[in-house]
Amino acid sequence: MDIRETLFALSRAAGPAGFENAAAQMAGELLAPFADEVKTDRLGNVLAWVRSRKTGDKPVVLLDAHLDEVGVMVTGGGGREADRPFSGFYTFRTLGGIDPRVLPACEVLLLTDPVTPAVVACLPPHVLKREDFDKAQKTEDLFLDTGGVPVPVGTPGVFAREPVSLGPLASGKAFDDRSCFVTILRALELIDRETMGADLVVCGSVQEEVGGRGALAAGYGIIPDYAVAVDMTHGSSPDASPQDTFKPGGGVCINLGPDCDRALTRTLIELAKAKDIPHQIEVTCGLSRTNATEFQEARGGVRTAVLSVPLRYMHTPVETLSTEDIESCAKLIEKWVMSL
Repeated sequence: MDIRETLFALSRAAGPAGFENAAAQMAGELLAPFADEVKTDRLGNVLAWVRSRKTGDKPVVLLDAHLDEVGVMVTGGGGREADRPFSGFYTFRTLGGIDPRVLPACEVLLLTDPVTPAVVACLPPHVLKREDFDKAQKTEDLFLDTGGVPVPVGTPGVFAREPVSLGPLASGKAFDDRSCFVTILRALELIDRETMGADLVVCGSVQEEVGGRGALAAGYGIIPDYAVAVDMTHGSSPDASPQDTFKPGGGVCINLGPDCDRALTRTLIELAKAKDIPHQIEVTCGLSRTNATEFQEARGGVRTAVLSVPLRYMHTPVETLSTEDIESCAKLIEKWVMSL
């Protein structure tokens, strides 16, 4: 599997939280060659069973990466003043957390049939007041400009962005968390099903960006013995705290914190050291803000771990990462699964 090519293909698929259909369909097709069974549950989670060829009782391992991305939803039309309506301008809100500072002048694809391109309206500097130069506008004060094309209220949309290579790095939209779904695909490619001592369930979960609802349903329904939430963490950049960020290209991040089973996490760290897999230790003193919380609390509780890939510029159209970290994370998952 070409990691970058697969990541770019998944990045292009539209899948804002609650409207993941296109991304989910592609995810199911990518899982099919590895799986004994692929299905979609009532919430839209893509679930794939990868069963060991060994006989006898085996633990069930849930590997999760969420498929939804941050996006927007049209809430109404018109201008700022009732007596000055503007045809083709629409109010909107965000699906998931988007910093309003990155929105002005963004290109958006509204998911009508066919798709409607739009731009987020912004004032040029020539007409701004001096005191407004450094002020961030609120999302509720922004408008989508469709050029006069009508769109229904309730239409979702995503950033319009083609992924690109930046030397050893890659940049694009929806890398959170499609890159981690690619990580799981790569791990499946490495795992030997003839000798692995566990049955795997891969979950491409939905609605993580709006509260982990897909993971809640999947964890409760599958009842795994172990769960690994594979998600993003913050990549280092010049203006970010080195204590809160991790180096792209520095290896998989293994999370230590209340969301994570201590024995399972210790095993993952020891395996990474023993197998010379590049890794970094991430400490989270509260919730990891991943699907781990939902899996950990499912039914009577699940032994859960969090593995992360460092990502710069999270929840923007230019999320940036190193595909080397995808490979190191996939190798760690493979070594752990094969050790069971």
